[in-house]
Amino acid sequence: MSEAVAARGIERYRALLRVPYARELFLWALLARLPMGMVPLALVLLVRDSGAGYGQAGAIVGAYLVAAAVGSPIAGRLVDRRGHARILRPRALLFPSLLLLIGALAVLDAPTVAIGASAIAAGVLFPPVGASLRSLWPRLLEEPELRAAAYALEASLQEVFFVVGPLLVAVVAGIASPSATFVVAAAASAVGTLGFVSSAPVRDARPEEEQGRRSLLGALESPGVRTVVLISACCGFAFGGVEVAVPAFAEAHGGVERAGIPLALFAAGSLVGGLVAGARISGSSRTLLRASALLLALGLAPPLLAGSLPLLSLLLFTAGLPIAPLFTAAYGLVDRAARRESAAEAFAWISTAISGGLAAGAAVGGALIDAQGVRASFALGCSAAALAALLALVGPGLEGTRPPDPERV
Repeated sequence: MSEAVAARGIERYRALLRVPYARELFLWALLARLPMGMVPLALVLLVRDSGAGYGQAGAIVGAYLVAAAVGSPIAGRLVDRRGHARILRPRALLFPSLLLLIGALAVLDAPTVAIGASAIAAGVLFPPVGASLRSLWPRLLEEPELRAAAYALEASLQEVFFVVGPLLVAVVAGIASPSATFVVAAAASAVGTLGFVSSAPVRDARPEEEQGRRSLLGALESPGVRTVVLISACCGFAFGGVEVAVPAFAEAHGGVERAGIPLALFAAGSLVGGLVAGARISGSSRTLLRASALLLALGLAPPLLAGSLPLLSLLLFTAGLPIAPLFTAAYGLVDRAARRESAAEAFAWISTAISGGLAAGAAVGGALIDAQGVRASFALGCSAAALAALLALVGPGLEGTRPPDPERV
């Protein structure tokens, strides 16, 4: 048994980062995707600064997110069929250019509809760095333990740009202007994506040879992939319910501006849980998925009883612990379930499902808050997580994706 497979704890991550190119792939991919955490808030500040209302700002942000969700699996399929570099390299220029255009339109007092159209185009052309990276790990990492650690680190690091991105927008907008935030986001995307493409594993990757006929369903032809995508959509729905409930709860307990604290701790819990899972947990991805989904459903129940913001913050940190482990398992299952020639598309569908579920959960949760109060939205999140746990238990296609148990010392 290799030293890498035998590693536990922090040594497992050290073994992962000693693999050639792993460290640079993680760093470039993190920088390239920083706009994911920046653009939504930056659009709100930009549109509001132009004199438009929150309704228009919300519509533009929603259009951008929907465009990104629709474009993600399309981009993933193109990566599978044409190669990583051929798709990422032009988007490394097009996406940042569109971000700069949005900032310039605001400076020139262009109509809001022009900003919205540019935002939609930017969403569609977002570089599929995340899906590309996940589809490369099976080529670079032979040991299941190291692939699990890579997926765990990937799931955990996603929380970083959702925490750092909005903070960076707030700082840049405060020091300079909302338009300047798009310059920073464009620079991060261009430098990160081009750096990612320049790495040898990405630059030299070639499309997998097609096996059999090409299905219109693409990656969704696999029952296991479909089940994981449905679970991801349910989780996104749960997150949407929680994320709209927290500001409403904070408004009733001291001020809506304090909502960032429990939401940040929700993300921090996921970060901690993912790092621990990647360092310590061995065994099948299916077992980890079922356990994590169940713990998420159970963890989202106590916030229903929270009576103060500090207590809610603590409960959401606890509830967040199984999130990154859940998606670590989801990535591992897709790794096994998806055909190699549709791997990038399969991973992209997970992101699309989360985004779509998040938008729907926030919309339904907001309506429930207006009609029945904030606890109804928390209950919605808990119910969606319970459905995800049920799908993880009985959903089709997961049985055949169980990886062989790794050797143990």
